[in-house]
Amino acid sequence: MSAQYPQRPPYGPPPEVVSSAQPQSRGCATAGVVAAALVLLVLAAGAIWYVVTRDSPERGEYEAAPECASVATGTLDALVPGHELELDEPIGAPEDPAGSGWQCRWATPEGPGDAVPATATLVLVAAPDPGGVTTSADNMRATTQQYETTALDGIGEEAVRWTRGDPFTVGCVGTRVSNLYLESCYSVAAGYDASEPADEERIVADAEALALAVVEALPESVPE
Repeated sequence: MSAQYPQRPPYGPPPEVVSSAQPQSRGCATAGVVAAALVLLVLAAGAIWYVVTRDSPERGEYEAAPECASVATGTLDALVPGHELELDEPIGAPEDPAGSGWQCRWATPEGPGDAVPATATLVLVAAPDPGGVTTSADNMRATTQQYETTALDGIGEEAVRWTRGDPFTVGCVGTRVSNLYLESCYSVAAGYDASEPADEERIVADAEALALAVVEALPESVPE
């Protein structure tokens, strides 16, 4: 997340959307939460791959996007206890006009456990120079315009949030830091049986906390 634009990126089509029926077991519910977040992740990652114009010569701070492990913080540990890294894959390529980076997903293990099922996903894309800052801003607009968003302050240089609710409520934040676009999503169940999602207000607040932690964990620059 190489084909030529405007075709779909080489990492393949989005997975089939999960059923809206609520899961009945903890294992199935965990899978449902993860699947819902993965659909968002892949759709969002695919949405940014447009041909963009780079009219601005402003150069970015990131020659490459940070890897998943470098932004796994204590906040992630708190929001997704006992998490496992289930997805850690590169997307795009250095020659792609929109940039390249990583997609990540962390989730609580399936089956009986001590933690309420939760999942977090992350996309990081560094736009190439020259004009990386402008390209990254274009990536953000192209990705987030499909949602009903709310502007956020204090997370990166610009940020918005939105929610989705099929089948579980998922809170997402898209933000830009220099020529780096980040999109993080979070969902958690209301209880150990994972039969229903937690309160939307809690999920949104936790999604914002996760996004802020990722931004604060970013290195000042990443060499290619």
